Amino acid sequence: MRTVVPTLVLLALVAMPPLAGAQKTRQTGAARATAGVKPPSAANRFVTVVEFQRAKRPANANVSVEGYIVLTEKAGRQTARLSLVDSTDKVLNAQDATKTARTGAPCTVAVGARQHPGWVLTAKGLNRLTMYAQTGRLCAPVNDSPPKVRIQGNVGADKRSIAKVTKIEYHDDFGEWRELK
Repeated sequence: MRTVVPTLVLLALVAMPPLAGAQKTRQTGAARATAGVKPPSAANRFVTVVEFQRAKRPANANVSVEGYIVLTEKAGRQTARLSLVDSTDKVLNAQDATKTARTGAPCTVAVGARQHPGWVLTAKGLNRLTMYAQTGRLCAPVNDSPPKVRIQGNVGADKRSIAKVTKIEYHDDFGEWRELK
């Protein structure tokens, strides 16, 4: 009995490494889509929206901007327009939201794409990150205190907007950055 137990343990240890190596991790569609997203250089990472707008980076430059989404509106069949601002402290109603959105950085997002199933205008999608959602002329409150977001994408032709968003991250309840997939 004494020699059987060490022999079984030795056999188990010898058999384990091939089994552990044989398991492959399978990436989801969203993970594969963001795996190829190249992060912006240090000079193109902005902590505030005002900093980004003053920098006037060339069109199609890859940038990352932090802020709060004050207003979300559907711009087309598969496109949404987000308004990224530095602070939502002075936004008390829908009129304040539209007024503050004009000073922010507009971001164009492709919604409903297969690579990003969470990028839809629903309560579990982009609307949980926004303060107000606009549909036509109606501007409805969604979230009293939206989380801080970091949006990565390409600079638009006007050099003050993000024309093509490639990655959206947000602060979770513990203050950690999480990617919206």
